[in-house]
Amino acid sequence: MGKKPIQLQDAYQVFMLEIQSRKYTASTIEFYRCRLTAFLAWCAEQQTVHLGDVTPAILRGYFIHLQERGLVDYSVNAAARAIKAFLNFCVDEELIVASPMRKVTTPKIAKRILPAFTPDDIKKLLGVCETERDRAVVLFLLDTGLRAQEFIKLNGGDIDIKVGTVAVHEGKGQKDRTCYFGAKARKALLRYYLQRGTPGEKEPIWLTEREQTRITQSGLNQLLQRLGKKAGVKDCKPHTFRRTFALWSLRNGMNIYALARIMGHTDIAILRQYLALVDGDAKAAHDQHGAVDNMMD
Repeated sequence: MGKKPIQLQDAYQVFMLEIQSRKYTASTIEFYRCRLTAFLAWCAEQQTVHLGDVTPAILRGYFIHLQERGLVDYSVNAAARAIKAFLNFCVDEELIVASPMRKVTTPKIAKRILPAFTPDDIKKLLGVCETERDRAVVLFLLDTGLRAQEFIKLNGGDIDIKVGTVAVHEGKGQKDRTCYFGAKARKALLRYYLQRGTPGEKEPIWLTEREQTRITQSGLNQLLQRLGKKAGVKDCKPHTFRRTFALWSLRNGMNIYALARIMGHTDIAILRQYLALVDGDAKAAHDQHGAVDNMMD
């Protein structure tokens, strides 16, 4: 008598329990939950309910379905990564012999760099800040390159304002690291502390204006959207500050490996794209100011 077929939903529940037991961050757990529940719902519509019935053809069909829905390449790639991790887990747990993703090409992300802020954009954003908190938020995000979740989780004990260091606990991949911020951002943070009071070691740094409770990621997004709208600056999101930090740091001569360590990147593949932009800056500067072409007839 053969083994009873394993339900996709049952395998999914085991997988989610596993990543929770590994103490993945809430955002990582949500990443898998959203993408895998969408995949399982689509499989159910195709009458694919058993784990063993997931074939390369099923997977290709799902990715085509996402593309036809108009999802951007990043979203399709993210779905593929989540499904790949789920199926690899099923192999490790001996729920299936081999992953059907082995025969499927992961949908790729087009190589492009999304826009970063210009110095003029930052001046405009600072110009519309009406509170010390908002000004400190702009400069702190720009000078540290923190992810949104890392930013909102900061407590008073994570900051050494005299030295200008930020201790990031359990960042992406559950890794700790140290970031830095300079004199202007430290001054803005001090002015904010004078207004709201210096937070205790376990007290949140960034508070809502009304309730004086820890700001949420949604609250941070709304704050930046409001500033961007008032200043006429597009794409005013936490990650745009992070991209700007990376690009400006490279333009100012920071070593790419040091930058990767500060930003919490495990490799420098993404940062190499920024480096290509910086190399483009250098070529444009030479075209405009090169000695022979510009000084000799």
